[in-house]
Amino acid sequence: MTNTVAVSTKTTKRFLGMAGRRRLLRGFALVVMLIYTVITLFPFYALFIRSFVSTRDSAELHLVIPKAAEVNMNAQVGNLSVFYNLDLQKLKTAFDIPQSDFIMSRTTLAELGEQYNIPEQRIRDFFKGFYTYNGWNTLLTSTLYGTSFWGALLRTLLITVISVVFGITLSIFTGYGLAGLYRRDQMLVYNIYLLQMVVPAMLILLPQFLMFQWFFKLFPGYSNAGPMRFGLQLLAIILINIKGTALSTMIFTSAISSIPKELEDSAMIDGASSWQFVRFILLPLLKVPVVSLLVIMLPLVYNQFLEPYVYLDPANSTLLPFIQSAVGQFSTNFQLIYSAIFASVLPMVIVYLLFRRMFVEGVMAGAIKG
Repeated sequence: MTNTVAVSTKTTKRFLGMAGRRRLLRGFALVVMLIYTVITLFPFYALFIRSFVSTRDSAELHLVIPKAAEVNMNAQVGNLSVFYNLDLQKLKTAFDIPQSDFIMSRTTLAELGEQYNIPEQRIRDFFKGFYTYNGWNTLLTSTLYGTSFWGALLRTLLITVISVVFGITLSIFTGYGLAGLYRRDQMLVYNIYLLQMVVPAMLILLPQFLMFQWFFKLFPGYSNAGPMRFGLQLLAIILINIKGTALSTMIFTSAISSIPKELEDSAMIDGASSWQFVRFILLPLLKVPVVSLLVIMLPLVYNQFLEPYVYLDPANSTLLPFIQSAVGQFSTNFQLIYSAIFASVLPMVIVYLLFRRMFVEGVMAGAIKG
């Protein structure tokens, strides 16, 4: 009886020891996860806070939104226009100043109030929160070089959606045509695609630009700013994005080559056409490579800068060239830039939150056999 109790006590202690170690490991894993989460999210939080920090204080690190500062009545109108994108037309309208009147850049707010009999409190009320919300107010309501943030965002989303859909579709058909690499012509085309991996994009940028310019000049109205010119410029970006790349060709050629050839032969025997085989048999089996290429291609196209900066006019720009246009030669509104960067990140975050289950299921589908 004593031996039984001793064995039972040892077993209980051993079980409690194992349970304690499990709790310790779980607690340690939870702490590591929390630290990793904080490190991951902190840059986004800091960027959000920086969007409310004036350009004057942009060199300092702020962990909370600073208290709104009162406007300095000795501030010059020209400096406010340059550093804070103050719209003089809105200023004249708010203070009932004739639009035809010329306001010198060195005129202070106090002098402006004396000249047009504007009460000081009215001026302070107009500029209340000006330093704090200037970035967002300028971003959402103003235009830079003929375009607005909403227009740049719309063009970016349009290019991204069309490029991703057509890019993946063409890559699937390219992989289907090259799958197996049974013939020499297939090997030749496949090697030409892979050659892109060793050719820098900057090397072909100028010849590619000249080729598009020569082609688009064949269309009447391209030389003048308007829908024709803007549409062809966007088309150039889309064509660059959907052309076959070495990565997409490798992904789908390898994936389709791993599918047994007998599957296609049996479908053909049953009377299916090549399109029916691709549509009803091949596409459901390509969920993993499609999602993999989507995860790679989506942020690359959305965050594209070089090609839109070269091909698009300032009035027809996408998000990143639009943000870059806020950098001036003599002054830069950093508050506007931080606000624009944070706003440009939000669409990608929303897309991930909406489709994260599809991304995870698509990637994990290839990890489970059967």
